[in-house]
Amino acid sequence: MGFRNLRIRSRLITTVSLLVLMAACVFMFLMSAGNIITREQVDALGFPVICIDTEANKAIKSKEKYVKASFSIGGGKNLDCKIRGHGNSTWNNIFTQKKPYLVKLDREESLLGMDKSRKWLLIANAFDRSMLRNAYVEYLSHNVWNSMKWNPQSRFVSLYLNRKFMGLYCLSEKVEISDNRIEFEGEGFLAEVDSHKGRPYSFWSPGVKAQFNIRQPDSLSQEKYESYARIIQDFSASLLKDDFRGRDGWMKFCNVESFVDWYLISEFSKNYDANFFNSVFMNYDYGTKKLSMGPVWDHDIAFGNNQKAASDVLLPVEFNLKAGYDMEANNNSAMDYDGFLINQFSWYRILFTDEEFVSLVKERWAQRRPELEKSIVWLEEQGRLLDDAGELNNRVWHVLGSDLWPRAPGFKSRTTYASEVDFLLEWTRGRMKFLDSMFLDSRQ
Repeated sequence: MGFRNLRIRSRLITTVSLLVLMAACVFMFLMSAGNIITREQVDALGFPVICIDTEANKAIKSKEKYVKASFSIGGGKNLDCKIRGHGNSTWNNIFTQKKPYLVKLDREESLLGMDKSRKWLLIANAFDRSMLRNAYVEYLSHNVWNSMKWNPQSRFVSLYLNRKFMGLYCLSEKVEISDNRIEFEGEGFLAEVDSHKGRPYSFWSPGVKAQFNIRQPDSLSQEKYESYARIIQDFSASLLKDDFRGRDGWMKFCNVESFVDWYLISEFSKNYDANFFNSVFMNYDYGTKKLSMGPVWDHDIAFGNNQKAASDVLLPVEFNLKAGYDMEANNNSAMDYDGFLINQFSWYRILFTDEEFVSLVKERWAQRRPELEKSIVWLEEQGRLLDDAGELNNRVWHVLGSDLWPRAPGFKSRTTYASEVDFLLEWTRGRMKFLDSMFLDSRQ
């Protein structure tokens, strides 16, 4: 009797399990059916539509190996290309499947009004729920603090990959030495501070807790790499000398305006990576014999989009910007709009002990303050323009209100795209007000 009851219970459990599984399948089907995104909905967003189809629908699994593909914009002619993965954190992070890509066309093309090139990036902005931070910094680098040699442009696009809608992306120019991008009068090189391993030639500089590498040109002799690295190492060493300050010191080796503008963009955005950790670019032109900062790049965890309560090490700035302002007690939290971050680290910590450099920073802030105010208006307008695209992107990737890194404060309550834009705007206005109190009120 007990055995018979056991069999009946077993059948009942099996039947219930099957019913639950069937109900789950029906629910998933209904949910997916409700989330089907039509081409009409994508076209209605008003952004250019990029379609990429890989050969035999092959998946893109590598940052090193290209996959053959065709590429078209807005239903135009198909262009032959190769495509591979791109990036570091976004490509390798297991918490998002929205990945960035590098497209290499078979010939140079001008895309969406940008200068001709073969290499183009499709930036995912996967960790920025507003998807606006990189675009905003691009705007700042072209319209507000614009004295760097070159900064990339980009355009928002809707991306289809192997006929599957992948959400909102940015088609962007690639940071590289080439015609129409970083160009030199003669010989020159592009270097970067980057904590990632595997770069062609990496090195450390005196007094700087950061790993540099020579990005381009590549495939050089060891002797050539060392000669390029020596320029950066000699500059770092010069900052440690007692007489490094002013026009007769470090400034004679640099494009000073680029050092000022790169700093202001990075400090205004309070970009954690820009504290000489990752994606800090600089270039050297042998024609002018000047080291320049830039281009600016990778600000997806800037403007408060960071869960870090403070940086790992606080290095107080010696020169006080404002009487009574305690730099040692300064709030260097990456997620808060007050306090300093970039001038607490590396070269800029030292440069802020040079009163002449600090004066240039203050003057440039005051000079470009009207354009900065206009940039906030631009940011607000872009947020409204992207609202439908942001919601549609969320239907693909489910990022709004989710636990997706970097989990900026209050992320769970921001369940609409507009709420993420409002968060960005509030933070940016607060940041501008704080830096006004430092750079305007403290001017002599």
